Amino acid sequence: MGHLPATWCVPVVRADFRDDGVWERLTDEIVSPTREGFRAHVEFVEDRELSGLDGTAIAAGYPRAYPHRYRHPVVFVVDAVTVSLPEHPLLVVNLNESDETGPFRALPRQIQAIENNLSIANMDFFEFARAADPDGVFRGF
Repeated sequence: MGHLPATWCVPVVRADFRDDGVWERLTDEIVSPTREGFRAHVEFVEDRELSGLDGTAIAAGYPRAYPHRYRHPVVFVVDAVTVSLPEHPLLVVNLNESDETGPFRALPRQIQAIENNLSIANMDFFEFARAADPDGVFRGF
């Protein structure tokens, strides 16, 4: 595990395959522009090797190897928790080797803000993680 495909944009990895309808709705919501016209620059990939693993195991499977091994500082994961909870919070995994901040979850409509700001180094991963609600879900600032 820990293999990410070489993508031009930040990957959103599908790790739960029980509900194609939820996956389709999530992909649509993630790439829909914000009211201000901003878009998430992501690529959707499927990884059946992650199926059945919990968020802790998935996050641990991606070594912190950005910028040397990975092109992007973060990966978003649609796992069993994402699919099963009403808000569908994605797992947000830190790939940056110089930042020890652990994963958190984010609502689909927040993926754009996280991706855009991390990709241009406008904000750091820990700023989003620290802004997560007590339940560990980032719902915005």
